[in-house]
Order: sequence, then C-alpha cells, then structure tokens
Amino acid sequence: MSENTERRKYQRLGKEFKVDVKKFVYPIRSQKVIKTTCINISPGGLLLRLREHFNVGDKLQLTLHIPGINKFHPSFFKVFESSLNQSVIAVAEVVRVDKRGWDYEIGVKFLDVYDDDWKALYKFLMKELEKK
Repeated sequence: MSENTERRKYQRLGKEFKVDVKKFVYPIRSQKVIKTTCINISPGGLLLRLREHFNVGDKLQLTLHIPGINKFHPSFFKVFESSLNQSVIAVAEVVRVDKRGWDYEIGVKFLDVYDDDWKALYKFLMKELEKK
C-alpha cells in the first residue's frame, strides 16, 4: 500500500454540525458538556475542533445535531417531527489528537450508536455526498 492511499472505510463529508461532547466516565451526568462543531463526518466517526484536550483512547459521549436526519430514520413518527433539534447520540473513542494553534483537532471513531440512528446517519451522509 502506498503512502498516499486512503485507508478510511467511509468517505467523509466536509460539513459542520453542532456537537455536544462529554467525557464518558462515571457518573456521565456530572461531566461538563463541551459545545463544538465537527470539521467533517462519516458513518465511522468524525473530526472535532476543540479547545479542550483529550487523549487517544478516551471515550466520549457525543450528541450530533443534524437538522433533517429524522427523515432518514425508519420510525413512523418522523413524519410529524420538526427538522429542528434532531440528533444522534453516540459513544466514540479518540483515535487522533493534533494541536492546531490554540485548538485541538480530535479524530474519533464511533463505538456504539443505536442501529436505526446509524442507518439514518449513513443514508443522510450518502445523500449529502451525492450532491457533491
């Protein structure tokens, strides 16, 4: 495999979405919420820009705010929902940390996402990537 070969399983969408981040340690409710945005996202994970530092291997709880994602969800009630305040909750692991000036770029891979939510995320991202 050459040095320039892309090793990612999924194509990334370079689009910012709001993300709430909590360190995944007990008790989770007592952890502070860090509000940020992602730089890019794929069905396998995302790249975050944060002021706070995390270590490779840290587990995070993420709430991804993605307007319109529920129309890709298999549930019946999606017809009645507003496109505002739609989100996906995931547990992720930090796999990369890069210092960028005062900020950090943190690459995470998803470890646990509800199956229906992951399918909706996958369909949403594939639809968005078709537009490019």
